[in-house]
Amino acid sequence: MIKTLLNKYKLLSVTVKATFWFTVCNFLLKGISFITVPIFAAILPTAEYGAMSIYYSYEQIFLIFATLELSIGAYQRGVIKYKDNEKLFTTSVIVLGNIITFINLIVFCIFQDWIVSFTNISMTILVLMLMYFFVQPAYNAWLTRKRFSYEYKPAVLATLLFSILTTAISLFAVYLIEQTSTIKIISALIVEIIFCLFFYIKNLNIVLFFKNLNLVKEYWIYCLKFQMPLLFHSLSYLLLSQSDRVMIGNLVNNTKAAIYSVAYNLASAVLIFQQSLNQVFKPWRYQKMESKEYATIYSTSTTVTLLLGVMICLFILLAPDVIRLLFRKEYYESIWTIPPVSISVFFMYLYSMFSDIESYFYDTKYMAFISVSCAILNIVLNYFGIILFGYIACAYTTLITYVIFSLGHYYFMKKSLKRNGVKAKIYDVKKLSIISIIILIYGLIVLVLYKYDFLRYLALVLILSLIVYKRKYFINVIKTMKN
Repeated sequence: MIKTLLNKYKLLSVTVKATFWFTVCNFLLKGISFITVPIFAAILPTAEYGAMSIYYSYEQIFLIFATLELSIGAYQRGVIKYKDNEKLFTTSVIVLGNIITFINLIVFCIFQDWIVSFTNISMTILVLMLMYFFVQPAYNAWLTRKRFSYEYKPAVLATLLFSILTTAISLFAVYLIEQTSTIKIISALIVEIIFCLFFYIKNLNIVLFFKNLNLVKEYWIYCLKFQMPLLFHSLSYLLLSQSDRVMIGNLVNNTKAAIYSVAYNLASAVLIFQQSLNQVFKPWRYQKMESKEYATIYSTSTTVTLLLGVMICLFILLAPDVIRLLFRKEYYESIWTIPPVSISVFFMYLYSMFSDIESYFYDTKYMAFISVSCAILNIVLNYFGIILFGYIACAYTTLITYVIFSLGHYYFMKKSLKRNGVKAKIYDVKKLSIISIIILIYGLIVLVLYKYDFLRYLALVLILSLIVYKRKYFINVIKTMKN
């Protein structure tokens, strides 16, 4: 059997092999992150774990301003547009990103007292963070080129090595030096800087840069025109996903932020599955839209969405046992935030189905509008929710926001389809609505079952029995995904 599988693997195209290994790598990376959550939660005091979680929320926000995410957006599109002059284009993007990062450093130095006071992050950490942002785009650019050329072996190895080194060294530093968030963050940043520095030196060609300043100007104009409209979308989406932890830390305390972060990180187990589904089906949808195979999208999307919904339902039932098994007693109250946070992952996938159609028709202005609107709504709901009901309210405001996010993208998807003359039905909205309503009601019921373990296990047995009874249906769904 092993020989048969190996022979089949050898016959696969390089594209399929690359897709397989990048997917495996994604699962491994998320797995490493998932495993280390309870380890750091056990070693660090609760308040310190909360401070660490808040820092990483701020880091994601600062990353947008300090790099404009050029190496993720504009570079990925430009590496195809300027493929004949790839080295110069890569250097140009890195230098432009360095200039933006350096401007941010100047701003940080001028307003350091206010920034340190507002974020509760030391200036030492902020400077190290900007140093990391200085070299990180070169690593991202290298990964992008490897993925585009399907050179999956070096890309997968580098990605896993980066994650393992950062996690392992910061873990040993915390264990051996001091159990504080500061040691964890500083040790991780130092490893990240050293690791990315190699790719920075490898990719930067200053001589080539100064010999072709006219082309560099063209590349910079292209990057800024491409990236600036997406800045609001990226920032808004990030605020939507990160603002709750920051606001809990500021309005309540770091201990409650830590408890909330545990639930959010635990939900990343289903988020891995959701993201992997989206990585597979995003290009698939584009291909089917291009060939006008709307009926295929219509018939397949509902079954895949249902499969994700079933996975989330099972996870929610098992979450209390996972919390008790992996975390200390002070984290147990996080179970009350897991159902709404996990169901939010379902609506993340749902909105991505709609936004993919918008992206296909280049209607990114719609994406920016709904992202900004929902980010503002989420911040307002978080504020009043925390004040009136406590930090657990953030889980429900997040769910409400993602439901509205999905509805907003559905509305704009309909507009995109109408404006581009597509009259066919892309999704079975009626069935998707029924699945969504059932999952929302299910989440409320499970909250009651959390108080009665016997009833919760009984519900688990019933769902598993239903899956076994309908196993042919789910096997067909998996076969569809495989194809």
